Amino acid sequence: MDKKRDKDIVAALTEVCEAAKLESEGFAWISHRVNFQRFPESLQISCAYSSASQLNLSKQNGEQQGLVNQIVDGLANKGIVLAKPQRQIVFISE
Repeated sequence: MDKKRDKDIVAALTEVCEAAKLESEGFAWISHRVNFQRFPESLQISCAYSSASQLNLSKQNGEQQGLVNQIVDGLANKGIVLAKPQRQIVFISE
């Protein structure tokens, strides 16, 4: 069951990542960590921008909230509900 969940997570995040690369200047990648014994609360998602300035700009223009919404929706389509997306999804720069 854990392999299927991880596969579903990867599929959802890959879809969001590819769209974000096209739509958001400086967006680089999405990664995740999870402890399936405490799933879905343990799911942590990192969204990375190429630079700190691009990260700050993405926050100012609302792109980060849009990405959070896309991630939440993408995971929900796979039957995965994030209880606290604002804590479980973080934005960083490379």
